[in-house]
Amino acid sequence: MGSGVVFLMFTCFSMAGSEIHTLEYIYTALSKPVEVPGVYEFTAMGILDNEQIDYYNSKEKTKIPRQTWMSQRLDGNYWDKGTSSRKSKEQWFKVNVEILMNRMNHSKGGLHVLQWRHGCQGEPQPDGTLAFRDGFDQYSYDGGDFLSFDPKHLQWVAPVSQARATKRKWDDSQTLNQYTEGYLKRECMDWLTKFMGYGEKGLKNQPAPGVYPHAKTTKTPGKVILHCLVTGLHTRDVEVDIYRNDDNMTEADGVTSTGIRPSEFSADGTMAKTYQLKKSIEILKSDLDIYRYKVTYRGDVTAAGKWEAPKLEGGHAAIICGVLLVVFIIILGIVAVLFRKKISENCISVLRSFGSKDTVTTDGSSNPTDTEMEKQNLTNGEPNGISVPEAEKLKSANGHADV
Repeated sequence: MGSGVVFLMFTCFSMAGSEIHTLEYIYTALSKPVEVPGVYEFTAMGILDNEQIDYYNSKEKTKIPRQTWMSQRLDGNYWDKGTSSRKSKEQWFKVNVEILMNRMNHSKGGLHVLQWRHGCQGEPQPDGTLAFRDGFDQYSYDGGDFLSFDPKHLQWVAPVSQARATKRKWDDSQTLNQYTEGYLKRECMDWLTKFMGYGEKGLKNQPAPGVYPHAKTTKTPGKVILHCLVTGLHTRDVEVDIYRNDDNMTEADGVTSTGIRPSEFSADGTMAKTYQLKKSIEILKSDLDIYRYKVTYRGDVTAAGKWEAPKLEGGHAAIICGVLLVVFIIILGIVAVLFRKKISENCISVLRSFGSKDTVTTDGSSNPTDTEMEKQNLTNGEPNGISVPEAEKLKSANGHADV
């Protein structure tokens, strides 16, 4: 079940990792279907502090949870009502995207996008509650701002002329504007507080993320790459900082990042259970000691430290082993030459002592001189005058070479 694609066209977004918490809902409607995987004619999603918590699209037509704690804490009635609400909004968008196309003098054959984003921001208080900080209710058409609500003055703002007719109509209904204000300041804040509580309880029993700093040699002599990988993240609220002395390194200084990516999904593949993030930088090996890392997860420093010097990489180890093997083979060759030379000297000595006594019978049988030769070649039980301990040394040497 795909997560769909969101066309982010608004000028205001929640800030990740800040003390301000945000609950928002984004609805996206296309003027016609497109043959692109994961892109639907209508999608809707709830987002809590940049984490998707629920999802709906025009294909499955079911509101589903995107966080484990959402599925655990909210019953079937909540999801049934949510599905009905999303279906109604899908029909509303289908009608209104056509109205705007006509108002903009756009042909029906083209692809156009209408989006609605609304939500609230809360600021933590000393007593643990969340106080309303701001609310937003915005519409965009084809990527441009179309209409937005001003909660302070209880009126709509029309940045383009085509939106003025809608502004007048909605401003004439103070009941509508008061309802919008009430939703942003009260109902939305109630859900934000509730969802934050659910999420916090769900995260309390989760293990701390794993932090894996690693230094690796490069093909460039005198340089190393520093990696800091953080895994097992249950939210996206994480920062990995790399410092050179007291200076926080950025992309301009050569820091690269994988971005926060899902690393583990639920059994049905619809929810990301954990995330991971890796940042890296290439430096001079001589500067290794002045670099350090810091990992901040959900506002707390989880890990901080320095990198250890890179261990011997496989390529360098193979070269060293190869050189040692060549040296060993050369030594073994020298031993073999000396061994053969000693055998030759013993054979010559035997032949000289045997030459005057050598006789051959007509039937090919051995005579006494053959026995004398055998005795001379078998000194201490081993051929060619090599003692048993010496032979064992040669066997041991060959055995070591095989290993």
